[in-house]
Amino acid sequence: MPRPLKKPEDKMKRLLIANIQYESEIREIDRKGQALVAHCSEGTYRTRLEDPGKFTVEELSRFAKKFGIPMADLFKSRKVCDE
Repeated sequence: MPRPLKKPEDKMKRLLIANIQYESEIREIDRKGQALVAHCSEGTYRTRLEDPGKFTVEELSRFAKKFGIPMADLFKSRKVCDE
């Protein structure tokens, strides 16, 4: 049986979570701190991570402001260069 094709929005959701985790790791912000940045409880934040489509614009704006990047960069893929 063929594997179902992934939807484009699934890739975008994974990319959003990866960027939030990457930026948080650089700044040494743990999961509890990430929930504080988003102004929600840890349980609500865990739900948002399971389905990133539930993030509000305000929550994403808070992350972007905390990280010091434009909000659009949360949805961009990062280029990895080999040295």
